[in-house]
Amino acid sequence: MSGRNKDMRSYWNERASQNAPWYVDTSLQYEQPDMDQFFETGRRIVSYAFDDVPVAPATYGTALEIGSGLGRVCLALSERFDNILGVDIAPEMTARARQLVPDSRIAFVVGDGSSLGVVRSASVDAVFSFTVFQHIPSIPVIERYIEEAGRVLKPGGMFVFQWNNIPGSWRWAARRKILSAVRHLPLMRDPTERDAPAFLGSRVSLRRIEGAVERGNMDIRHTKGLGTLYGFAWAVRRS
Repeated sequence: MSGRNKDMRSYWNERASQNAPWYVDTSLQYEQPDMDQFFETGRRIVSYAFDDVPVAPATYGTALEIGSGLGRVCLALSERFDNILGVDIAPEMTARARQLVPDSRIAFVVGDGSSLGVVRSASVDAVFSFTVFQHIPSIPVIERYIEEAGRVLKPGGMFVFQWNNIPGSWRWAARRKILSAVRHLPLMRDPTERDAPAFLGSRVSLRRIEGAVERGNMDIRHTKGLGTLYGFAWAVRRS
């Protein structure tokens, strides 16, 4: 594991220990996160990704989530797919997910932070990722995840993912570098640590997303929210 991925793992392990639900969903109350609301939000996210869109998986056997966190999306996916696999970089998040979502059809595994090496090629029917790529500081890591999604999908399988598509990727990288340099100064410090590179992540152009999808042997069939924090793409694995 690279040094950058170790930093990502350390950051999210610490956040999981500090207040896992809030760092997964900062719309919750920090002091007392409403877990019913937390899991209901997972259902709304999955509905947005799979309902009323002009593309669907060829079959509904196994779904995989990149960045499964506490398992809220995996639980919602289990209402549509037979089996679910959640992959997350943080062992602490994964351990808590197993406690919160004790469903025998849902498995949680720890990944290396830049690949899906724990998953066999052409073995899943759908891959999903939400509010994960936006936190990854390295654009090449995001691109590799997209390529890996294509590898693990069966022909006809669907990849739905969200990323930060706000223009200005280079300006964002410069801002992230400055914040990283000053974030430990007493007057500049954010006590919630949302000024860390592992939270600020990256903005990625559609051009780079399209290139990674192409290298993953997939075709983009639908997009939504381009130019915003919540850019979405629906891609299908070629036969």
